[in-house]
Amino acid sequence: MSFIVTWLLLAGFWVGLSGYFDVIHLTFGAISVTLVTCISHKHLTGGSGMGLGFARAWRTILYLPWLFWQILIANVDVLLRVVGAREIEPMMIRYDADLKSAYGVTLLANSITLTPGTVTVEVDDDGVFLVHALSAEAAEGVLSRAMEGRVRKIEGTSTS
Repeated sequence: MSFIVTWLLLAGFWVGLSGYFDVIHLTFGAISVTLVTCISHKHLTGGSGMGLGFARAWRTILYLPWLFWQILIANVDVLLRVVGAREIEPMMIRYDADLKSAYGVTLLANSITLTPGTVTVEVDDDGVFLVHALSAEAAEGVLSRAMEGRVRKIEGTSTS
């Protein structure tokens, strides 16, 4: 059932974006939507039904304003370091995250990298992140686990 719902949502999105209703476009659209649904269905639904997938998608949307704010703050910090108002003290840190899903690990790794002043260099199979930080403050931002806590809430494993 969730496969059909995923297919219908993607088909509706495709039709809404394309605006073409002739046979050739609808045929190729249906083929494309079917292929994308086959490839992405498990990732969109979390492998356990649409409810979990939609809940995780909604929690991710609610996470984005906080992430954008962190990106803005980090941009100002990097700007001040580039113009010489603050020191640049590059360092590599290891960070052991307690995330349960590949989605959570990917979201945290991308969030760290999107935040200026930090880059996720590597994530091993045990969930240990290797992060390059431009300063001790940027490293502390990662080590504070604030971002990880929010990602745990998204994946539904938060204890708070």
